[in-house]
Amino acid sequence: MSLLIKLLYKRIGLITPTIIISIFAILASLWWNAQLSTIINTINAHNFVSIRTIIIAAIAIFINMGLAYSLNMCSGWTCETLAHDLRMGYAKYFTALSLAEIENLNAGEQLSRLQNEIGDVSGFLGANLFTIVNDLIKFIGTFSWMLWLNPKLTLLANIPTAIIMWYTVYSSKVIGKATYRSQQANAQMNNFADTLITIFPVLRLFDANLLLQEKYNTALEQWESASISQESKRAKLMSLSALLSCIPLLLLFLIGGTQIIRGTTTIGTLYIFINLSGNVSGVMMNMPGRIAMFRGFSANMKRIEPFVSIEKRPAN
Repeated sequence: MSLLIKLLYKRIGLITPTIIISIFAILASLWWNAQLSTIINTINAHNFVSIRTIIIAAIAIFINMGLAYSLNMCSGWTCETLAHDLRMGYAKYFTALSLAEIENLNAGEQLSRLQNEIGDVSGFLGANLFTIVNDLIKFIGTFSWMLWLNPKLTLLANIPTAIIMWYTVYSSKVIGKATYRSQQANAQMNNFADTLITIFPVLRLFDANLLLQEKYNTALEQWESASISQESKRAKLMSLSALLSCIPLLLLFLIGGTQIIRGTTTIGTLYIFINLSGNVSGVMMNMPGRIAMFRGFSANMKRIEPFVSIEKRPAN
């Protein structure tokens, strides 16, 4: 992953503020939930909610809105900049080649790499890179705060998280292997198509169209089978992951409701746990697909790394 490290290091000036904004965003979200918990407990006790409490809650809402907008702007700008650096690095590599090296290049292979590997990497950077980072920050921040509020409820309701974590590691490997096979089959099909274009005059001369069409159809069927297998495994494994992610929420209702009856916790606190449960169990539910996509991203980065020139020093 040295290529990814070079890309991130080059744009460290954009990445650092984005991560800082993400941290402040989760802190602001926790602060808002704390204000909401106070309001719920006040109403449940049949007391009047003060104007000061309402003003603080309104301020928390506006701060959350501002941070969410800033995070989307910064992450989008940063990811697009990283994708641009990648494409320019790919172009820069070929401009530095000699004529003899250019003549020895396989045009179909390089076109396939541009359309598939670099396209997939750019898509991942734009859609998933900071989503994964943000999910991790949410998970750590929310779980730590829940643990501080009610350690017993947090630990008992999230015991299944350990099972989900084991399952995510297993399922991500399976999905990652299926993705890799699909990418390999796609590359073989594109290389075969380039070979057909190169030797087309010979095909016409020896009337070998039917023979090579059969070979091409075989390569196409292999790619189709690998793609269907990848999507099928992803759907099955993520469906089970979604089922497992419901267990912590059910335990929250069971254990939290029992604590409310016994008077050891409040309705406002239980609401916080339910409202923020997606930051813990939801992250785990999406983790298999995210890890699988990251494995595919890593495989693509390894394939294009020899053909991308990235400056090691940060851009001025």
